[in-house]
Amino acid sequence: MLLAPFVLAVLVAAQPAPSSQEGAAPPAGASPGTVSAPPLVASDEACAAESDYAAGFDALVLGRDAEALELLERVMRVCPQHPYAPELARLARTRLEPGARLAQDTLARPVVMPSEAVSKEQPSQGARASLTVVQTMHGVTQGILLCAISSCQDARAYVALSLLGGGAGAAISLLTTRSGLTQGQAAAINSGTVWGFGYGLASMGSLDLDGDKSTGMVMAAALGFTGAGILVAEFARPTAGQVSLTNSGGLWAGVVAGLLMATQNGETRDFIGIEQGVVGAGLLTFALVSRNLDISRGRVLLIDAGGILGGLVGLSALFLSLNTDNGDALLVGTAVGVLAGLGTATFLTRDFDAPDNTPAVSVVPAAMGRHGGMGLAVLGQF
Repeated sequence: MLLAPFVLAVLVAAQPAPSSQEGAAPPAGASPGTVSAPPLVASDEACAAESDYAAGFDALVLGRDAEALELLERVMRVCPQHPYAPELARLARTRLEPGARLAQDTLARPVVMPSEAVSKEQPSQGARASLTVVQTMHGVTQGILLCAISSCQDARAYVALSLLGGGAGAAISLLTTRSGLTQGQAAAINSGTVWGFGYGLASMGSLDLDGDKSTGMVMAAALGFTGAGILVAEFARPTAGQVSLTNSGGLWAGVVAGLLMATQNGETRDFIGIEQGVVGAGLLTFALVSRNLDISRGRVLLIDAGGILGGLVGLSALFLSLNTDNGDALLVGTAVGVLAGLGTATFLTRDFDAPDNTPAVSVVPAAMGRHGGMGLAVLGQF
């Protein structure tokens, strides 16, 4: 393992001072940077297996632990009092343990992220389930609206068409996502459906629609926005956080614009029409901005909470300091509080999606101690 450099340093430091003969040139074939085994302490019991000891030392340095252990055990059989062979043999034996070998291979293996792990999100069954639930409700609603526009006279027709629509929505959702679906893709399609119903209902007021025209507009808007969500999910492949940011951008743009326009005495039709335009601009703007951001759904929810809290603070502060009859000031104060809350929450959550720098630690079994006892070794990269 990584103990080899430390053992080498200790052994080299333990060598006796070089004699006059050691100042001679190195033997032929030896490179200047080659690490040699520490020599035996000069004594009357000099070991006759010096060549095996040197070969075992070299094998240990090169990582050939099995070969090193065999050579060092041969040295100990010939020379039991060898000063270095027992410790080096114990080191080789420890490195041959399965846990130690696994830890060595793990730490030495370069960290290469596979292409699948680099992708933003992975397909999940939860995404398919969420898409199926929302689109089943979409199908049920479309069936009811279709029966209404067809002037169904029997209640059983409403039940049959709603059941048919719900079944079609569920079947299409499940059959078309067998290859997988991410949370972001499901959120994009479902968001398109919800915004479609919202724009369809709003168009009833902005375009002065009634009767079958209003019903047809709601149906067409829901289908059209759902199709747009499918295109976004297929080609843009957004994450759940990016979709959440886009939805929040359109929602808060509409809220702030609505609060400010409420201070003016305008027609309801114009108010709804401007709201539709502002919400659409907010959706498009934040959809483009989110493409360059790696943001999570949790952070977007915290930012939304900041907008809600900021609006309440702005409303409460003006309500307590001004007369309750000054409605325009309360509306403006609420709008300013919403913007301040959104900005503050965005700043405070700037590190919410930062990666966790906690080092990975592994606990592996290993032989420990002079007598080969088993224990646990904690390994990590810090």
